[in-house]
Formats: sequence, C-alpha cells, structure tokens
Amino acid sequence: MIAGAGLILLTGVIHLVLVPEHLEETTYLGVLFAANFVAAAVAAVGIYRNRRWGWWLGVAIAAIAVVLYVARGTVGLPATEAEELLEPMGVLAKAVELLFLGVATAWLTTD
Repeated sequence: MIAGAGLILLTGVIHLVLVPEHLEETTYLGVLFAANFVAAAVAAVGIYRNRRWGWWLGVAIAAIAVVLYVARGTVGLPATEAEELLEPMGVLAKAVELLFLGVATAWLTTD
C-alpha cells in the first residue's frame, strides 16, 4: 500500500517539475501536467487510506499518461509535433507509472 502511494505520488511530482516547460510549449499541456500532479496526490491519499478508489484513480492516471506519452512521441498531440520518445524525464516517469501499474494490478487482484 505504501509502495503504491509513493509510486503514484512520484509520478505526480515528476509531472509537476515539468509544468513550466510544458506551459511554455502549449498551455494545455502544462495544465494537464499540473492536473496529473493534483490527481496523483489525491490517489496517493486514497491508496494510503486503503481505499479502492485511490488505486483505480492511480491506474487511470498512470494509464492515460502512458498512452498520451506514446501518442505524443509517435503522432503528436494537438498543437504539438511528435517528440522524442526516449527523453530522460519521460522515460523515468513512464518507468515509475508502469511499476505502479504492476503494483496496482497485484493489489487489486488480491482479496
């Protein structure tokens, strides 16, 4: 439970650090990165309090972030062009998100 809360909070913090850079590029990306942090913090609190909704919120956050990262790196997102998929902070965030998804899957499938 603590590992899950820590991992999803870490993904939020990584996105928070990247907010200024993404606000300069396209406003909506910066807002999405800030929203990722807020939602991740809420999920972390839910997970820490042993609430199932916290895990599901974390799964949604991590899965959406991975999908949007791949989309941005391949076809681009509105008002942006395709970006480098192997950018270090992006790879770090995706590694943590995928690790969280593994922990969440284990927790959610155990009674």
